[in-house]
Amino acid sequence: MTTFRAAATAILLAVALVVPQTLAFTAPQNSARSSSSLNVIPPELHDASILESSSQLLSRLTQEMDKDTARGEFYFFFFAGSGAGGIGLAQIPRIYSEAKSVRALAGEGPSEGGEPVNVGLSSVFYPTMYRKDIEKAIAKVPPSAKISAQGTSTSYLASKGYIDQSDFVMSLKQNKCNPLASNALFEALSGGSGSVVSPDVLEENLAKYRSESDPVATFVSDLQSASLTKLGAYGGLAFLLFIVFALIIESGVSAFL
Repeated sequence: MTTFRAAATAILLAVALVVPQTLAFTAPQNSARSSSSLNVIPPELHDASILESSSQLLSRLTQEMDKDTARGEFYFFFFAGSGAGGIGLAQIPRIYSEAKSVRALAGEGPSEGGEPVNVGLSSVFYPTMYRKDIEKAIAKVPPSAKISAQGTSTSYLASKGYIDQSDFVMSLKQNKCNPLASNALFEALSGGSGSVVSPDVLEENLAKYRSESDPVATFVSDLQSASLTKLGAYGGLAFLLFIVFALIIESGVSAFL
């Protein structure tokens, strides 16, 4: 068994173990649609236990196959995997652009200076920030309703009352806050969930910061958690891209060499 197939098999085993449990929480599907012409999971495995099914499925996946079957597998992985891989690869320039734009904020806008803040893991994304800038941003965040009312974002979620990052940063810019600290504060308040955050989550976390004797320490802790979430997502994307292209290459080798 090649390294490629071993990696792909491990993923398929995880899917075989997790998906049946996940489906237990979803609505029943039309049984006529559950049968695939590819017959990925043979009928005799449908009634087996999860572990038994996984074991038999792995046996089928790792067994030698003739060239015609291998070519069919290659064409399937090539066309399906190329689409998925293309979507994943398209995210790389966006991720790079976002990281570059955040780091470019270093030295921009007004700054109160003060003690540099050690943000640990988050320094991967954020250059040096200063305590007084962070404290000022925490103190100057307007109520969520005001941010939403004065915001200019046209996204669907913003129209439903969610707080868009651009509106959040703009509201702090009007209060002469440092733009780097403002962006980092949004990341911490939102938990790294993206470019929008629920007003309830924002208000709850903001109240937590303002009630602490050292709000900057709580901010740093949340920012590191958000950065870890983001790094985990990037790592997951990289791993899935590896699996997609590994399956294409391995199946191509089996089919044509």
